[in-house]
Amino acid sequence: MGSYSKTYEDDIYFFLPMTSARREETHAALVRDRLNRPFSKDEEREDATFGEIYCDTLTNHCLYECNSPIFKQLSRIHLGSFELACYDDNYDGTVLDTEKVDLFVTAHYRTGIYVVTLVCVDNHYIPTQLIDQMSTDHLAIKDPESGEYVNVASYMGRRYFLSQCGEAKCVICMSNHPKDENELGYILAGETSVSEHIDYKILPHRLEPLLECRAYYDYYDSYISRSVVAFIFKEYPDDIAERLETEASELFIVEIVLFQNTAVTRTNNRVIEELDENDGITNTEIEELYVEFGRTMKFWSSNVFKYTFAQKEADSLIEAFEINKTLDEYYRNQDFLDRMVELKSNIADQRSDEQMNVLLFVLSCFEGCSISLAAILCILGWLMPSSAPHYSFVEGFTSVLWVVIFFSSALLFFLTISGKIVPKRKKRPKKEKKKRN
Repeated sequence: MGSYSKTYEDDIYFFLPMTSARREETHAALVRDRLNRPFSKDEEREDATFGEIYCDTLTNHCLYECNSPIFKQLSRIHLGSFELACYDDNYDGTVLDTEKVDLFVTAHYRTGIYVVTLVCVDNHYIPTQLIDQMSTDHLAIKDPESGEYVNVASYMGRRYFLSQCGEAKCVICMSNHPKDENELGYILAGETSVSEHIDYKILPHRLEPLLECRAYYDYYDSYISRSVVAFIFKEYPDDIAERLETEASELFIVEIVLFQNTAVTRTNNRVIEELDENDGITNTEIEELYVEFGRTMKFWSSNVFKYTFAQKEADSLIEAFEINKTLDEYYRNQDFLDRMVELKSNIADQRSDEQMNVLLFVLSCFEGCSISLAAILCILGWLMPSSAPHYSFVEGFTSVLWVVIFFSSALLFFLTISGKIVPKRKKRPKKEKKKRN
């Protein structure tokens, strides 16, 4: 790694999609640790911290460029500065260097979806190696309490009750193209270009498809892969506040697309868990899955952005991040789960019918025996001499028993044919499959 020479400046943003099953506790913990003061779009503060500048700038872009009200409800929270551990790709726990990063959370409390962002301004370490750390889940920050380096997702889970839901993404904002033309390809591939334990390289012609410029305006070049967005300035301002005004035009779109992706990934993961561990899922539980996903449908509005090229940029990210594949997988798994529940319901109905038939058979036998017994008792009562001391008792008992049996049999017959005991099975309406594009 010592032979690497960096030929550009850069800011790196790592985005981790997360969710919370303990939303009230998460909300309380984030409010407790929030460092940035409440945002006011009419207020300009000369003493604003970087955390406040970041939150205010992205909020301004959302308010200005978004049509959908759901994205205007997002809360951005600065949780402070941390040390990010820099490794080589042996990942043996040896920290070779550190970079200062700021930790942010963008929250939509009602749906319990969050995007955690690590911001490394003026990064000095090898960008491809840091992106490789993201790809291999080796982003670690120093815990202020223990002094140990811990995985970011683990830290957020322990302190804020969040769990990662989907792949991390990266936006790297660069001052110019790398002199080594292959380095940009490694950035977009999410692999380190200065490996310590492998001596092979990616074939250059395999990197070429990644190196298609996706920019819509003339002040930057943009490149998009499944996990990385490379945003390259034509003129790179020295001041981070000034750079951020430009970088935010890409950052807030990545945030929005990740909210969309996290919504479908969370529901799909729950469906997969039910399929894997299903031992009695009910229609009520399936309805809860539908309702949970339904709360996020506003994220998928086709009219999110006011401007055409912002929407086109989002569409390019959706395609590159393969979000539609995740959505198709969710629909496929949900259909399979619905059919499984319907099949189990049919089997349960069939078993219930079999059990009821057995019960009716037993009752019929009991009824037949009772009628036979009543007939025998009647004959005995008729044959007994009228002078027998117990005749009046036998005759009275026989008469009462006959009446009880008659009315019981009539009542049983009436309940059976009216469907009170064996309910008439309703035909299940066939679901019309919607054509998905």
